[in-house]
Amino acid sequence: MTGKRASGFRRFLRFLGTIGMALLLVALAGGAYLWVMHGQASIEGYQSPMPLQPKPAGQPSAPLAPQVVLVIVDGLRCDAVASMPTLSLLQRQGAAARAFVHTPSYSQPAWTTLVTGAWPELNGAAPLNAPDDEIRPIAVDHIFAAAKRAGLSTALAGASWWAKMVPQEMLDAHFFTDSFRADGDQQSADAGLRFINNFHPNLTLIYFGDVDETAHEAGGNSAAYREAAARVDDHLRDILQSLDLHNSVLIVTADHGHIDRGGHGGGDPSVVYTPFVAVGDPILPGDYGTIDEADVAPTVAAIVGAPVPRLSQGVVRFEMLRTDVTKRAQVELDVAQQRRDFAALYLASIGRDSLSETAQGDVDVAQSSMEVGNLESAYGLARIAADRIDQEVAQAREQRIQAERRLRLPVAVAAVAVPLLLLLLRGGRRGMWLFLAAAATQLAYHALFLSQGGLYSFSILTGLNDFLFDTARRVALATVVGAIIVLWRLIREHEGSVLGVIRASLGYSLLVIYLLGCQAAVAYWLNGFRWTWYIPNMTVAFVQLSALVQAILTAAAGAILPIVLLLAGVIYQAARSVRRRLRPA
Repeated sequence: MTGKRASGFRRFLRFLGTIGMALLLVALAGGAYLWVMHGQASIEGYQSPMPLQPKPAGQPSAPLAPQVVLVIVDGLRCDAVASMPTLSLLQRQGAAARAFVHTPSYSQPAWTTLVTGAWPELNGAAPLNAPDDEIRPIAVDHIFAAAKRAGLSTALAGASWWAKMVPQEMLDAHFFTDSFRADGDQQSADAGLRFINNFHPNLTLIYFGDVDETAHEAGGNSAAYREAAARVDDHLRDILQSLDLHNSVLIVTADHGHIDRGGHGGGDPSVVYTPFVAVGDPILPGDYGTIDEADVAPTVAAIVGAPVPRLSQGVVRFEMLRTDVTKRAQVELDVAQQRRDFAALYLASIGRDSLSETAQGDVDVAQSSMEVGNLESAYGLARIAADRIDQEVAQAREQRIQAERRLRLPVAVAAVAVPLLLLLLRGGRRGMWLFLAAAATQLAYHALFLSQGGLYSFSILTGLNDFLFDTARRVALATVVGAIIVLWRLIREHEGSVLGVIRASLGYSLLVIYLLGCQAAVAYWLNGFRWTWYIPNMTVAFVQLSALVQAILTAAAGAILPIVLLLAGVIYQAARSVRRRLRPA
């Protein structure tokens, strides 16, 4: 009787353990769901760590050209220029470069960077594009505001998002269309040409959106995409013909590119490198390699004679400009002073030490050189000062990020190490086989992901429903791979207990979630639980999101997998029984 009681008690404990495994599966799925929701809310609510921006400090300077036309072609890849005869010609005859786009590489943050010189982390734009009814005016200083402070005239023609981002009191002429397609581009081109020919604004921005829309529909390497680019090229030809390049500068660039299948947002090379072309009498032709998207706004400001926007993190590309030392020295000194004011506010906002005395003193030394008429020295010292300040700001940012990572590291290590230790100590031989099945499941998932053209990038997130459906399909197929291994092992072990099959199934699902949790733990260490004062690594953020969604779907599959395995076992045993009966005596 004592043996029977002990055996029954052990069965009862196994039953309770099985219930605990099921509850743990549910809890992990719920935790993953809450993490996804909390992360999404932190992205949507992300705010720049800087509550203030520096006061206007720079002075207007002598313009290099009385008219600058900035054309932004949404979604234009570098390789698309080959299908654009006019832009190709300008690229050969003018200043050409690749502009590097900071992630997240979505339109609203990129547009804002182009006109403010501030990266998405600080420019106040919604990181992942705000819905139409939630778009707000640009919160920081931009080239239109700087131009108005300098007494210059401005104009803008483009899609309706711009109407919400740039207040109309900053514009002397404007046209906005609700269409992002070819008809809207035609309307914007016509309006831009009217402004250029009749009003002659000092600064005109013309935006074209059809290339981006076509890429989303047909792909960034499709014939339709190249045709859309060719249509924009026709508009560029008309704009070029309306300009006197002896007195004007035309700049053509893009907010981001596209992956081949269509999409952007991540750090893919075809997305974060865009064409930059500038032509006009003040422009020195040549190939200038790679510049930063943030360089566009301060360079435009320098050409038109406006102060550099107050939150600019870019540099004036003087190497492209035909200008005298007086202009260079004045503008570069303004940039250095702007950087010093910016750094003081930024470092205080992230709780780091102030600039070094050397960095602050460099600006004063440059100012002294300017006052005594040593212009070359003033220019060189101002550039050194701005570079030093940028380096100290970047270093302070990185130091805080690393300090936060050190605090998170023990939690991430524990999340990985504790379950693994329990598996090694208590899992036994079956635990090892279940772990191998879980690993095979993850390998199968990623093999499917890559074979279907997947990229570990937000650029593939063109729609939430499509992402969830594709992930669910891959999880289901990968789970089949793991389930076959589990079933094969259960058959080899002659597992005849229903409870044993259920425990093996739940154990397998938990181990798959453990492997996904390892990915989430690494992402937690690198990026944190949510977005806070900075924009984290977007590739890591995508891996984190993907792992959490897979965990939720794996838990859902884990709820029905025991039934599938039990039915498969019954079918297998029935097949064996039939085979025995049919075997000749």
